Amino acid sequence: MLNHTELQLLTDAHVFDDMTDKQIKIYTAAIEVFAEKGYLNASTKEIAAKANVVEGNIFSKFTNKRGLLNAIIEPVAKSIFPETLSSFTDSEPIPKDLSLHEFVDSLVKDRMDFLEDNQDVLKIFISEMVYDDQVRQQYLSKFPDAYWHTINDNLNLLKATHKMVNWDNWEIMQIMWSLIGGMVISFIFFHIQPTDKAVNHAVAALVKALNPRL
Repeated sequence: MLNHTELQLLTDAHVFDDMTDKQIKIYTAAIEVFAEKGYLNASTKEIAAKANVVEGNIFSKFTNKRGLLNAIIEPVAKSIFPETLSSFTDSEPIPKDLSLHEFVDSLVKDRMDFLEDNQDVLKIFISEMVYDDQVRQQYLSKFPDAYWHTINDNLNLLKATHKMVNWDNWEIMQIMWSLIGGMVISFIFFHIQPTDKAVNHAVAALVKALNPRL
């Protein structure tokens, strides 16, 4: 069963606005089945059974299994990620006196909290982003321009105040995302829980990698 945070995230993205109670049951059941078995191994029969509806109810609203998957993926690409990312530290102007450690610590821990709260939706989305080029391109195109501008401004500020290595911003972001992404993949697909100790070690590793004095 989806947790309260996942349901709230979907509600805030207006996913359920035009759905009946039965359609919401189908939608949430599909998330659980796709997250557990993967899209290719899941069947509409299983989803219908989990939602306690007849299989035809799926087809009348979502057309087929792919249509149901798209109904899950599209809100994530179009609204859930941009709206959520807009609340993250790296997409807001940072105070000039913020240290590199404070910046990295907040960034990593925000993402780990988001990961733990929304793991089922993320698992489906990441799986499709890896295997489906169309989904991947859609995901990248839906990030708001303001996000890219602000994170660039934040990295430039940290570099200008000599708190971060003077490397290309894309290179810095690749380093941050590769480490955070590794923890995300390990948790979602290999069930390796990101303990406080592991998260603190990840923060320390990033700070060391990006510290201009080391």
